[in-house]
Amino acid sequence: MKKLEKTIEYLFYLFIFLLPWQTCYIWRDTILNGYTWEYGRLCLYGTEILLWLIIILFGTWLLFLKPRRFFNFFIFFNKLKEPRIFIYWLIILFAIWAGLSSFWALDFQLAYIRWVQLVEAICLVAIILHLNFRLEKIAVVWAASAGVQSLLAIWQFFTQYAFANKWLGLAEHLSLGGGSIILQTDSGRWLRAYGSLPHPNVLGGFLVLALIFLIYLSLRAVKRGQRIFILTNLIVIVPALFFTFSRSAWVALFGFFAIFTFWLWRQKNMAWFKVYGKVVFIFTLITLILAGLFSSLLLSRVVAQTDLEAQSISLRVAFSKQALSLLKNNWLLGEGLGNYTLAIHDKFNSSWPGYYYQPVHNIYLLVPAELGIFGFALFGLILLLIFWYLFKNQDLEKVIIFLSLLMILIISLFDHYFWTLFFGSAVFWLVLGLGLRRLVKD
Repeated sequence: MKKLEKTIEYLFYLFIFLLPWQTCYIWRDTILNGYTWEYGRLCLYGTEILLWLIIILFGTWLLFLKPRRFFNFFIFFNKLKEPRIFIYWLIILFAIWAGLSSFWALDFQLAYIRWVQLVEAICLVAIILHLNFRLEKIAVVWAASAGVQSLLAIWQFFTQYAFANKWLGLAEHLSLGGGSIILQTDSGRWLRAYGSLPHPNVLGGFLVLALIFLIYLSLRAVKRGQRIFILTNLIVIVPALFFTFSRSAWVALFGFFAIFTFWLWRQKNMAWFKVYGKVVFIFTLITLILAGLFSSLLLSRVVAQTDLEAQSISLRVAFSKQALSLLKNNWLLGEGLGNYTLAIHDKFNSSWPGYYYQPVHNIYLLVPAELGIFGFALFGLILLLIFWYLFKNQDLEKVIIFLSLLMILIISLFDHYFWTLFFGSAVFWLVLGLGLRRLVKD
């Protein structure tokens, strides 16, 4: 069984490394008013198949290694006193409620498939809780994956072209092509970096977490090879993050720097502070050089005075108003998991082109709109309890996980992919599982 445990561990690391690649088989595509309705599309990702292999092997491992006992209510309720167990069962209750929402959703099949993907992601929590994965190894794999993504992203930006490859799950994007995410300046249209992900903002969020993990690794590094790995990844990830031009990712990263700097200063560990200062210096130097070279692009994104940026902001405001209207009319049960955009079509305007129907770019409006007040209350309680217990008895690992989860939640104020995409959901529940793993009995 030790070999099985090791197999699960290595497959888990492989899953993390491959997670950004969007290879999938689309088995239901929907055209709405002449255009593809992206959020009605159903597909099976290659990483989902790998995850199911891990889940099956994990179930086999549990079956043979965990003792089977008769259910005892007294033992069960006694264990609920442990924060980790209590939150774990709250997550299970949340998954059950999300599944039940399929029965009152406008599209049962869509809600059911989104629920299956949610359960797949939540299974990561159970796997992390039962198997002793080290954060250092996860951070190394995450950083290596981000390094590959960064090289691809940098190439895309300088060539202004993202090539298509169905086997790698890559779609074609051109700076002059319709539907591509670009920046508009006086010098023309500039394609933002995607990596292998479906949107530059999604790549930005992934790279922010990679930088947080690199900082953690830098404070743990003792060998020359480890420092070379950190430096190599740092000098490609920072430019790639810049070329995503993702404001939500930038805000989250600067929030991390502010909080982590304060925490590190309070620790009075000069060795850590010296290493951290070097990382911040390299980050700042690369960012300043790129800001000078691409000042017009940066100004366009930060000031948001162009027509394209103004339109983006006005759309986000419109999406928020739609979400509030849905909540007002169906606050108890919600519209059903994954059915937000369909509800907008059916209840607001059925004549818009398919690409216009998008989730609200704020999961604190999106979750209650889909799962109602009870689902949102469960979701919020899970997060509050994890933050509360991670905040107590802080150490470096707890703080890194705490801030990683906090950065996800900050980004989620401005975007929805940690809820709507399988990739984002897997990242969210994986990081949450790491946080739950670090909780100890009071």
